[in-house]
Amino acid sequence: MRNDVLAEDRIYVKSHVSRDLLQNAALFKNEKLVIWEYVSNGLEYIDDGTNPIVKVHLDSKAKRIVIDDNGRGMDWKGLNNFFIMHGENIDRAKGKQGRGRFGTGKSAAFGIAGVLRITTVKNNKRSIVELKRKDVEAWRSEDPMPVKKIEKEEMTSQHNGTRIEIEDIYLKSLDQAAIIKYIERHLAKWKKATVLVNNHECEFTEPAVQYIKTFSPDGTIKNIIGEVILIIKVAKAPLEEDLRGVSIFSNGIWHETTLAISEGREMSQYIFGEIDVPFLDNDNSPVQAFDLSRSMRLNSSNEVVQSLYAFIGMKTEEIRRELVKVAKLIKQSEDAKKLKKQAEEIARVINEDFNAFRERISKVKAKSGTGFDFGSVLSSSQSGEDREIIIPGSDEPANEVSPVGNPGSAEGVRSGGDAPRLLGPQFEEGSDDETKKGKKARSTTGRSGARGGFKVNFETMGSEENRAKYSSIERTIYINLDHPQLVAAKGNGTIEEPTFKKLAYEVAFTEYAIALAGELSSNGEYIEISDPILDIREAINRVARKIAYLYAT
Repeated sequence: MRNDVLAEDRIYVKSHVSRDLLQNAALFKNEKLVIWEYVSNGLEYIDDGTNPIVKVHLDSKAKRIVIDDNGRGMDWKGLNNFFIMHGENIDRAKGKQGRGRFGTGKSAAFGIAGVLRITTVKNNKRSIVELKRKDVEAWRSEDPMPVKKIEKEEMTSQHNGTRIEIEDIYLKSLDQAAIIKYIERHLAKWKKATVLVNNHECEFTEPAVQYIKTFSPDGTIKNIIGEVILIIKVAKAPLEEDLRGVSIFSNGIWHETTLAISEGREMSQYIFGEIDVPFLDNDNSPVQAFDLSRSMRLNSSNEVVQSLYAFIGMKTEEIRRELVKVAKLIKQSEDAKKLKKQAEEIARVINEDFNAFRERISKVKAKSGTGFDFGSVLSSSQSGEDREIIIPGSDEPANEVSPVGNPGSAEGVRSGGDAPRLLGPQFEEGSDDETKKGKKARSTTGRSGARGGFKVNFETMGSEENRAKYSSIERTIYINLDHPQLVAAKGNGTIEEPTFKKLAYEVAFTEYAIALAGELSSNGEYIEISDPILDIREAINRVARKIAYLYAT
């Protein structure tokens, strides 16, 4: 057999540089992912003894983002390595663990913008380079693609550090609040880092905790994931969606947050925690634990990940079931029943207002020919077109909330209730350990009172928490019974104290008005900065009129 293969008979693995770069850029789908990619570089690649400081400047009008850090900077050789697609990470090559794994971060800017400019200083030498998306798109060759040199290792008195300038941004606006929230969530493991977004200093604040439990794996799972410690915490108040679940780290780098099999189940919104699994970083299985998408998801086909999910799922479910039992006992108390009734009445008023608001806005939009999509504000299943309900049966765990039907317009006629009663026993979904006396069905009536739209719950959330909080994923307003103002309103009386009841309504209505404006903003309905302020003011006034009768008694 001949070993001397003719040149024309050889086949090579090649990569189209520009297509490769743009395909990787597409993984960075929003400004949060893009900004964090460069912020994290500034936090990680620093000189010894330096506390990292990163400043992010957002300019929606100029369609520009600037990120400055006091990291170790790059010389010309370092810049060259930075622009090698899928190149070997220098720190990893030296045995230092870190985020850099696939070498795709340099393409992040082109996920949302047309220009990337880098100014970097190392050892009193400054270099500036620039790359434009239009040049990338125009590059047809399989040869290496040139990056524009603006300045190469010019002497300077500036300290080490890097400036990232992202220009010609395609987005309509930059969501500063979402960016701050995303950065703060990631700062949990960067204790000495300072990150500023415009004039806001990002800080990770851990939710108030009821109690903490720790677990260690044993047997086969221990052999696969190693001697690790799972820390599960139970929050005093329901957690926002992005704070729920166990954060999975590997050598201090955050890769995913999950509730495993407890996702979406009753009381799971109180559970969070963390686990650090070095084996993930050291795993050399053919099926990798990570991918290059920055999706904050591990690969469930990997053996280590599978065992890790099983361990986390088993323990979070154990905690969740404990919480369900405690919650069930609390719900059976006389005060809890009265609070539930108050919450339902508040929710009914809110939903009446929302339905009227939705119809009014839809008519205005129809006249203007722009249409109006309330998809992100209230899904069709919640607006009464088609939704899942629990009816009598033997398939699903269920609680009977009423033996004779819902209140309908039988209560609260002073606020204009007009929904007819639903006759027959009314059920809600129960926990796994409860009797199976219900089954799921689809309803197109939309006549289920508060459960069809916004919901209201009273919770003991701690005196340091806000008066109320809104969970968009559950479309629920939580009123904090521990807040000093509500405690004072109740005084030595009962939850039926008129002062307490009036305040509970006002707290819920204020939170509803802010939540409504937030949902509309997420739906892209606002142009002027004053628009949400106007909507908040009008919503509070509308619902306040509906409970004026409370102040006449």
